[in-house]
Amino acid sequence: MRGVLNINKPAGISSYDVIRRLKPVLEPKRIGHAGTLDPMASGVLLVLVNEATKISRLLMALDKEYEAEITFGIETDTDDITGRVLRQAVVPDISAAELSQFLNGNFLGEIWQVPPRYSALKQEGVPLYRRARAGMPVEKGARRVQVYDIRLAGWEPPVARLSVRVSSGTYVRALARDIGRALGSAATLSRLVRTRVGNFMLKDGLNLEQVLAGGAELARLLVPVEQALSHLPKLEVSRDTAIELAEGKRPVWNEAIPADAGLLVAVNRERDFLALVRLRCGVLVPERIIYAG
Repeated sequence: MRGVLNINKPAGISSYDVIRRLKPVLEPKRIGHAGTLDPMASGVLLVLVNEATKISRLLMALDKEYEAEITFGIETDTDDITGRVLRQAVVPDISAAELSQFLNGNFLGEIWQVPPRYSALKQEGVPLYRRARAGMPVEKGARRVQVYDIRLAGWEPPVARLSVRVSSGTYVRALARDIGRALGSAATLSRLVRTRVGNFMLKDGLNLEQVLAGGAELARLLVPVEQALSHLPKLEVSRDTAIELAEGKRPVWNEAIPADAGLLVAVNRERDFLALVRLRCGVLVPERIIYAG
């Protein structure tokens, strides 16, 4: 049993709670997820079972889409509605058309973002949220993130509803905070739904309770690792080449591959071997063996 479960995480529980509840049912050797969702958030949570845990980094790097609700007039220490109110401000007197234009003019494209104080990012090896809870100094500099699309879906002051598509590492909580500040006001995230991670869509997400009740049928619900990596170019190799790669060797490859192909998913015809490889100077260089046999 190996693969990815596209779970529609309900609001009110943590991403780890989902893993904890699935463990007794799946009984995996290894289990994890590709990208935390805060307890208040819902939507696509990719749960990785057994060998699929080896592709966590690749899935976490995928762009993501969210439906967000921002409440103006308050700012909190967590940048969302669950936090302690730090300050209050007047709600912006702005029309929907003006707000939409402002968002696209100031928050579309590459932006600098300071991560929330309460986040899993680490400072001196300690997660920021632990430092913040312990009253320790929290210092995390701004970093560049990408907002590919930001659309105003509704404006009923003090609440704005947004649809956003962002790069990995973008905090929608921080986006809400910064939008409020940029408008000379304050704002916090009051609702968040992750609707897409790469090719994984919310409409295809599995209800957690139904998955827990699935029993022996769970294996059918797993998205194969090969399919989960469909965003990467695929390379079919012979069984002999697969054996060489599994042994850490660098087999010669004479077939044409685009020069900019980058990371490749190597599979054999029998589909019992999968590895991440790169082509360098006419040989295949194994970067990670996901499974062999």
